[in-house]
Amino acid sequence: MRLSTQPARKPRSSPKCIYSAPLRIDDVQIDENGDVTVSIVADDIYSKNALQRYQITLTEAEIGILSRDVKRRLRA
Repeated sequence: MRLSTQPARKPRSSPKCIYSAPLRIDDVQIDENGDVTVSIVADDIYSKNALQRYQITLTEAEIGILSRDVKRRLRA
């Protein structure tokens, strides 16, 4: 899994990769509603010596959208 960042107001700027490692089962939590949270510790975007915890939470419906799109692309 790779996490990159770049300024929103400068879309032509190069993205900066702040995390690159395989996704581990310990990075993933699924709650009682089926929502999936991926949590990683990655470089801070401003400070070279700091780390930040980044999380993204997707609902079951959002996971379905990703899954359908992957299946559709694999068939193409």
